[in-house]
Amino acid sequence: MRSAAGAAAVALLLVILLWASNSILVKIVLREIDPLTLTWLRFVIAGLFYVPYAVLTRAEAPRYTGREGMMLLAAGIALVPVFSLTLYWALSYTTVANTALVRMTEPAWVLLLGALLLGERATSRQLGGFALALLGTLALVLLGQPPSGGGEHHVLGMMYMGANSFAWVGYVLCFKHLLRRHSVTQLTTHAALVGSAALFLVTGWTHASPVARQALAMSALAWVLVIAMALLVTIASNQLFAYGLQRVPAGVATAYSYLIPVVSAGGAWLFLGEPITKVVVVCGAVIAVGVYLINRD
Repeated sequence: MRSAAGAAAVALLLVILLWASNSILVKIVLREIDPLTLTWLRFVIAGLFYVPYAVLTRAEAPRYTGREGMMLLAAGIALVPVFSLTLYWALSYTTVANTALVRMTEPAWVLLLGALLLGERATSRQLGGFALALLGTLALVLLGQPPSGGGEHHVLGMMYMGANSFAWVGYVLCFKHLLRRHSVTQLTTHAALVGSAALFLVTGWTHASPVARQALAMSALAWVLVIAMALLVTIASNQLFAYGLQRVPAGVATAYSYLIPVVSAGGAWLFLGEPITKVVVVCGAVIAVGVYLINRD
């Protein structure tokens, strides 16, 4: 039992490291290609592994009902084009630390959507936590612009990051419902393939040629980083998270996400030269307290 918990902890720590490093890798790659091209390349490479798996497990996978098919489509669109593009656009305009702190507020948006859409009642403690998380986020938007300036771009980046958080929350809500009859690995695979198909169908007729041109002009380093994002961040991290989630309570697994802003900010300072400002530290602490109050039993 103790060894299983230790293995789960190692898996979840690796997940945090991969997720935190993703934004740093994206920042470096976006120096050479645009966000849409990066999304294309990342999921084309991931698809080389997802498609064979989906074919090999087709017979054992339960069939999706009509309602489940619509939810799978919504999850795929939220995961691939919306989540990926909004994150990449956000990172084009603001810092890694800022985007990581906004991601921390996702439990607050789950609380809000649950109350609005599902009629779930929030406790006074949770409402206080929501208010704190919102306050910290607003302060980050207004005060957390990079020292180099570009305030209007920073605000645009934070708006994209807000949309990114809502896309992830939408994906999680659809995913949670589909887990009643489908396995984690199969759902992740199918959602990624459906979302990729939607991305390629909508943007292929306008962007296939630019993607090819930018891909051919990419440096060897950029290719290595894109492949790492596809294989490690997109595929391996999901499997590691599922492994950890199966062996520890969901609350424990989710608590590891508090490490993401710390690891992200440290990595961005080390590899990108992004400063860790007092505003980021204070706003991060306020958001963390708010999210803690929302999640506390």
